[in-house]
Amino acid sequence: MERVATYSHQNQLVQYMMRTQSKVAAAQIEAATGLKSTDYKGIADDSGRLVNLESQYRRSERYVDEGEVVNGRIQTMYDAVGGMSDLIGRLQSLTASLQGSAATAAEGVQEEISGLMQEFADLMNTQLEGRYLFAGAKTQTQPVTLDSATYVPITSVPSSADTSYYEGDDGVAYFQASDEVVIEYGITANDPAFEQALRAFNILSNMTVDPLDTDALSEADDLASAAADGIAVVQSKLGVASGTLERTIDRHLDLQLVLETQVDDLRSIDLAEASARLSTLEASLEATMSLMNILQKNNLSDLL
Repeated sequence: MERVATYSHQNQLVQYMMRTQSKVAAAQIEAATGLKSTDYKGIADDSGRLVNLESQYRRSERYVDEGEVVNGRIQTMYDAVGGMSDLIGRLQSLTASLQGSAATAAEGVQEEISGLMQEFADLMNTQLEGRYLFAGAKTQTQPVTLDSATYVPITSVPSSADTSYYEGDDGVAYFQASDEVVIEYGITANDPAFEQALRAFNILSNMTVDPLDTDALSEADDLASAAADGIAVVQSKLGVASGTLERTIDRHLDLQLVLETQVDDLRSIDLAEASARLSTLEASLEATMSLMNILQKNNLSDLL
């Protein structure tokens, strides 16, 4: 009976030792990695919540990555429109200088205005990473062409709105900045302010200067003034869109910090506690193995 009891006792110790070895292995991983588990099985009770948190984090990351790209476009458009505003300011100065100018001087001014007109068109053809930013949805198509065959020189006034220079479409760009926030930022080169500016350039470049066509000069001046006001509104709109997007990106980054903390709380352990637990388990395993050795020696002596 003693040997049967001893065998039963040994079997229980073996099973206990195997369980303890498994716990020691798990505790060693915890102490080495600082994680409760290297997979979802080890945190089964919290795995569903952890998956949701990680999914939310990845979605927030995508919003930030895409938002930074879009904000780069908006900033480039903002700068381009600022350049247009400067050109209109110069145009208005030249318009004022034409009053009472001699024909020879006026011709020189007209030559400069023609150059400014091309600069203005180049700004409307601004590209970023292969995309035309003022072409609507036709981002691979140059939106503005100052071809006299399509955009006819204006030689008499009054004139009327003419967007024949425009080869884009009316698509307006939007960006989903978060689950709740949608930002409109698209501006097309056929915007009324841009058309008015280009028409003012057109009139001044082609009007009669000997004698000076005062009617044409007056209309061009009115158009330039209206264009300056409209361009200021366009630039303001882009500034608002950029500001909204930047604030939304900042909120995403703040959210990511919160999510990181929550994920860390679910997956991580207290290293000091893990080290103490490992020491306790290792001591228990060592004691069990010592007891097994003693029992094995006693059984061997019984057989001699």
